[in-house]
Amino acid sequence: MTSLYTLFLVLLINIVRQPDTVQVIGTGRHPAVETDPAGGIHVVFGRGAVLYYTTSADGHIFSKPLVVDSLPGLHLGASRGPQIAATNRSVVITAIDKTGNVWSYTLDRPTGQWHRPVQVTDEPDKAKEGFVALTADPENGYSAIWLDLRGNQQNKLMGAQSIDGGRTWSANRLVYASPDGTICECCQPSIVRRGQSVAVLFRNFIAGSRDMYLLRSTDGGSSFGKAEKLGDGTWPLNACPMDGGGLYMTPEGILSTVWRRADTLFSARPGQTERKLGPGKNAKIISTKKGDYIAFQRDGRVWIIVPGQPEARPVGEGGYPKLLRLANDRILCLWERAGLVVSTVVG
Repeated sequence: MTSLYTLFLVLLINIVRQPDTVQVIGTGRHPAVETDPAGGIHVVFGRGAVLYYTTSADGHIFSKPLVVDSLPGLHLGASRGPQIAATNRSVVITAIDKTGNVWSYTLDRPTGQWHRPVQVTDEPDKAKEGFVALTADPENGYSAIWLDLRGNQQNKLMGAQSIDGGRTWSANRLVYASPDGTICECCQPSIVRRGQSVAVLFRNFIAGSRDMYLLRSTDGGSSFGKAEKLGDGTWPLNACPMDGGGLYMTPEGILSTVWRRADTLFSARPGQTERKLGPGKNAKIISTKKGDYIAFQRDGRVWIIVPGQPEARPVGEGGYPKLLRLANDRILCLWERAGLVVSTVVG
C-alpha cells in the first residue's frame, strides 16, 4: 500500500510539473494585452506594417486575428510595438510610425466599427524612438505617454488624454524631463491607472546612471508629483539597456515594480527595499492575493516566477513577455517566439 501511495504521489508531482500548454495566437511580433472592466481580454500585435486585433473571454480560446489597419513604417522590435486598452464602450490601440508620429485607432464596441485613425502627437515627427504606453479609465477615457524630442531634441515624456474613447486627444503636455537633458532613449515606459490614481514607470538618465523612476498622480494624470528613484543601487552606463521594466497597480491602488540593473532583476513596491530576483531582462509583474507573478527573458527563453515556488520555471522559447491577471488570480502570459505570438495560462 505504501509503495502504491508513493507511486501515486510521484505521478501527481510529475503531472503538476508538466510544461504549461502553449498556444499560437497569430503570426506577428510584440503583442500587448489588456482587459476591459467586464474581464474581456483584448490583444494587439504587429506584422510588417499591419496591426492585428484578437479577443478572448478566458485566455484559453482567442478569436481569429483581424486586420485593424496598416501603418506605413510601423515601429516594431526591442519592445517597440502597438499598445492597447479597453473600456466597456471602446477599444483603443496606439502605434508609432518611424517618422515619429503617434496614432490612435478606436473600436466602437456597440457598433463593432473601427474609426479612422487620428494623430495623438500635435507636433509632427517628434516620437522617433517609437515607445508609447496606454491606459484606460472606466469612464471611456484614455491616457497615453511616449518618448518625445520636441523643443531641444532630447527625449522626454510627453502625454495626452482622450475623454471620448480615443476619437480625439488633448493638447500634448510635458510629463517629465530629465534635469540632465534626456531620459533613457530606448526603454519602454509604462502607465497604469485605477480610478484617479495614475502611475508611470520609466528609465531615467541622471549623472551618468540609467535607473528606474516612478511618477504618481492622484488627479487622473492631470498632474504628477516628484519623480521617485526605485531601488537601492544605481547603474552607471553610457549606453541604452533597451529594457523598461514592469509596473502593476492592484484594484486597491498598490503598486508593484520589476526592473533590470546590469544583468540582474529586482522587484520592489515604492518606498520598500528592493528584492533581488536573479539574472534576466524584459521583466513584467502582476500582483495577486497569492503574491507576485514575474515573467522575464533569459537565454532565449521566457521564464516565470510563481508565488510559493522557490525557483523560476521556463514557459517557452522566445522573449518580450506580457502578463495579464485573469479571474481566480490566474495569469495569462503572452510573448513572441520566432515570428509568432504565443500564450499560456499559469497559476
